[in-house]
Amino acid sequence: MTEKYEGVDNYGKPKSQYLEELRAMIPEQLFARCKDMIWLSAYAANNSHSDFHWQCDACHDECKSRDKIDIYQKAFVHNFPQEETDEE
Repeated sequence: MTEKYEGVDNYGKPKSQYLEELRAMIPEQLFARCKDMIWLSAYAANNSHSDFHWQCDACHDECKSRDKIDIYQKAFVHNFPQEETDEE
């Protein structure tokens, strides 16, 4: 576990508990969690102490550790679709 995930969250729960929850998820559950955390982290952009930021990072790290970074990328695009431009 990296330093980023040591200690407790803003509610006193061990951050390691959240990491264990992520590890236990099937890909569909992880995708749903990634979608939620990406959106919530962006929503909490004005609060640098929000748990959503490290939880979003943890989702990314879990996808990376599974060699399934596409799960995170699809969740990101779901929240922030790329606009198509008409170039004429």
